[in-house]
Parts: sequence; C-alpha cells; structure tokens
Amino acid sequence: MAYTLLKQLLEQLEHFEQQHPAAAGSPAASLAGFAAWLYARTAAPPASRGPAAPPEIPSVPPEAEIGKLLIFLARYARSYIRLGLAGTPLLTPDDFAYLATVMGHQPLSKTELIARNIHEKATGTEVIKRLLARGLVAEQPHATDRRSKLLTLTEAGAGVLRQVFGPMGQASQLIAGNLSRAERIQLLYLLQKLDAFHLPIFQGGRAGSLSELLHHLPNDTPAT
Repeated sequence: MAYTLLKQLLEQLEHFEQQHPAAAGSPAASLAGFAAWLYARTAAPPASRGPAAPPEIPSVPPEAEIGKLLIFLARYARSYIRLGLAGTPLLTPDDFAYLATVMGHQPLSKTELIARNIHEKATGTEVIKRLLARGLVAEQPHATDRRSKLLTLTEAGAGVLRQVFGPMGQASQLIAGNLSRAERIQLLYLLQKLDAFHLPIFQGGRAGSLSELLHHLPNDTPAT
C-alpha cells in the first residue's frame, strides 16, 4: 500500500497545528476547522477553474474587494433581519442581538453587554436604553459594584425572543445563500479566523491612526 497521500496529509496537519496552537475543543482545533483550512490551502484559485468574465473595472487588490463584499453582505443580512423583526418591539438587528445576549449570559453589566456585541459605548448605550424603555430587560443592583447595574431578561423580553427565533432562523438561511454545507463550514472557519484576529485589536483601545495599527500587526500577517 502506498502511503504518499497519508504522509502529505500528516505534513499538512503538522503545519495546521503549528499555526493553530489552540486548546482542544476550540473551533480552530476541530476536524471541520482542519478540513476548511486544508481546502483553503490547496483548492485551485478561481482563475484555474475555467474562463471568467472580464472585469468591468480595473482589477483591485483582493483586500479591497473583501472589504467591499463584507460591507455588502452585512447590508443584505440587516435587510433580512429587519423583515424578521417586523411587528415586534425590536427595531434593529442590534436590538435582537443584545436581547439574545442577555438571555444567554444574564445577569450582565451594561459594559459587558456592549463588549460582547463589539460596539462603541455610545452606540451600545442607545440600544440598551431602547430595551429598557420597552420593558424587555430590567436593571438590578450589582452585588459588589455600587456604580454598576446588571441587566436581566424580563418575561416580556423572553416572549419577544420566542416570537422572533423562527424568523431569525429563516434569515440565517437566507444569509448563507446558495453555499453548500462544505462551503458554509469553510466560510465559518475563515470568519472565525478573522474574528480572532480583529477582536484583540478592537479590545486594545483606540489607535491614533491606521498606520499605527498596521505597525503592530503580527509577524505572520501577509504583506500587501
């Protein structure tokens, strides 16, 4: 029996583990994570899969196209989610995200809730004000910090979530679009990888400029 393919697979697995020294059980360390990583590393680029239509505009760096498409996808997603929230007290996708976060992690301080949703303080505070005004969450004193209050889900808030979980599932299916199961796992892996990269930057406080951020990128970040 020839073991050439197995040797190649073990070599790739070694590279994967070197790049992802994560604890067992994390998304990156899973079999699906390895499969998605291997696919991204070995799949043929689009140009080699057949002729493509000529671009309508001069070619742009892939990073610019990624940024544009992520913005577009976020807008598509928000439009679907807004349809799912129609007729409920939740006015925006952020309202739903905050309410669902409270349900899953209560009691939560306002600071924790805002941080979990990757928002600036002013933006997050406005979302919380809306939820409080509609009686969907309630405040209670913090056991050790007199300056802080904890947020919990009210019966009204739980009822609203039960009402919208179905439509939110439908919105999620629309957002995933025509991707196959394997492509969805691949995309999930890539998005988790990007999130793991950007989260510490966001949590590190305001930078003075983009140049400052770029200067502190990890050494293994691809150069532009």
